[in-house]
Amino acid sequence: MAERMGRGEQRGTTGRQTGTAGAISAPGPIETAKPPTGTLRGPLFSLTVDILVPLLVYYAARALGAEQGPALLLSGAPPALRLLAGAVRHRRIDGVDLFLTVLLVAAALVSLIGGGPRVLLFKNAALSLAVGVWALGTAFTRSPLAFQLGRRLHRGEAVRARDRLWQNSAPFRRGLRALTLLWGAEQLLDGGIGALAAATLPPDTVPLLDRAVSLALLALAAGITAGYARRFRRRHALSLFGAPAPATAPRAPRVSCSS
Repeated sequence: MAERMGRGEQRGTTGRQTGTAGAISAPGPIETAKPPTGTLRGPLFSLTVDILVPLLVYYAARALGAEQGPALLLSGAPPALRLLAGAVRHRRIDGVDLFLTVLLVAAALVSLIGGGPRVLLFKNAALSLAVGVWALGTAFTRSPLAFQLGRRLHRGEAVRARDRLWQNSAPFRRGLRALTLLWGAEQLLDGGIGALAAATLPPDTVPLLDRAVSLALLALAAGITAGYARRFRRRHALSLFGAPAPATAPRAPRVSCSS
């Protein structure tokens, strides 16, 4: 009887070990790592400072009696200050911010040399056209614009994981290059419409129309980007802008229970 009890206890122990092993080795659902909380805060802040605040500054200056030229110069200050503050805070300036800073400084210098309000009205159109040409130019380089912006949403290991994914995944590279072409085309269209408005419409009408067109085109590009990213994720099981999913541990072999 003691022997049978010992065998029964051994079988029970083996069963418990098997259940434990099964619990450890059972594969859970594969979850894609989510971007850090607040990753949209930076882009939304930049959008507000670069589009909405200059509009408010321009019309506030005009309401206070400023001429069109000084009001337009003042409206260009918030984006420049944002870029400067970012460079001081991070103690560096990346390619995107450096490019935009050079364009803003060049536009301010041209406006100070002369040309009247019409020249200043062409500033935003010229910026959009230059950004569009630059974005298209990066599309087939080692670091297209969409890849650069995606890296800025993450830190630490997530950035290194995205770099490895860029090196090893051809679909990932194609997807980000396609989005870079989309954004470059959007900026070219924005600049073209802005240049036409600056040349033909009353000066006080252009800033409002310019910002409205920019927001509409950005919303359209954002909608296309979101739809494309969802389809890409379903097809390739990869996120174009999220952190790559962590590697899953190999499944442990199950322990069979011998009778």
